[in-house]
Amino acid sequence: MKARANTVSGVAVLLLTLLVLGGVGGFFTNRAFNSPSGNSTTTVQTLTPDELSKLSQAGGTLGSTGQTLSIGADSLFKGNVGIGGDLSVTGRFNANGPVVLSQLNITGTTALTGLNVGSNLTVGGTTTLQKSLSVNDVVTINSGLNVAGTASINAINAASISVKNISITGALIISHLQTQGTVPTGTGGTAIGGGGTISISGNDTSGTFNANIGSGPPAGVIITVVFRAAYTATTHVLLTPLTSAAASTPAYVTRNATGFTVHTDTPPPAGSTLSYDYFVTQ
Repeated sequence: MKARANTVSGVAVLLLTLLVLGGVGGFFTNRAFNSPSGNSTTTVQTLTPDELSKLSQAGGTLGSTGQTLSIGADSLFKGNVGIGGDLSVTGRFNANGPVVLSQLNITGTTALTGLNVGSNLTVGGTTTLQKSLSVNDVVTINSGLNVAGTASINAINAASISVKNISITGALIISHLQTQGTVPTGTGGTAIGGGGTISISGNDTSGTFNANIGSGPPAGVIITVVFRAAYTATTHVLLTPLTSAAASTPAYVTRNATGFTVHTDTPPPAGSTLSYDYFVTQ
């Protein structure tokens, strides 16, 4: 009997030891499965009917910060939609009605079929317009304006305009015409006589020259004027006599793209001054 009792006691102790070891192993195994791993994965949860009902409640809150609501089907919002954070659109943004934005920053390329700006439009970079630009009000340009093609302007008002070449097909109405440029070169001919001198002022478009006739002047060339910048074709020169000696001395002009020459077939009066205004066009 004593030996049997010892056997039962040994078996009981062995079972108790196995139970303790199993409990400890199960505890650590449970901790291992429930502890967060280094590679976190997105947990997909299905919304309960109670959570779905919150979507239709005014002022209802669904989820918390850091969670993502993924909707696979098309969505229609019949009321206003307020977005407190950033809005990221990975596809196209199509607006069938008006879109009101207090501020719009575009860093990439944007294609707009219709853009109405109620206030100011500031463009920091280069703007390329593929088609026509219609402006119903005043356009203020604080810097330069470069037009590579043709510009059609019905009316222009400016305090000062500097152009290199201008082409006008219709009537040009100017209250005052002022020309500028470097004085062309004037050289006296044989008709100014011995000791005669020449002076000239103005530019390639308009000016005045004076021929101070010396002694024994013959008929011939009074003056030859060479433009500072040649025209692209033969010019038209208008002479206006300013003195009686110039008016009484018949004169005519030969001209080309680089200048003009004034001739006389009548010897000018010795000691007189022949003064002329000239006006050149092409």
